[in-house]
Amino acid sequence: MIAVAVVYGIGQVVESMYITPKFVGDSIGLHPLLVIFILLAFGTLFGFWGILLALPASAVLLVIARRVMAWYRQSALYI
Repeated sequence: MIAVAVVYGIGQVVESMYITPKFVGDSIGLHPLLVIFILLAFGTLFGFWGILLALPASAVLLVIARRVMAWYRQSALYI
């Protein structure tokens, strides 16, 4: 029975710390470590709602940042 609990615990840690951030990060375009950091930071600052809205808000900010950078590189301001 203890062996089953150990295997289950290891599986949970691997799934929650490696597999899920990898899949979520790939679908949004963020590095898996950044996904973990964003969830921790938003969860600490805003609680449940922070965790719920962390990745969608980060994805929106990422799109905005990419568009601003593309605009800046094509503008006369870019050296």
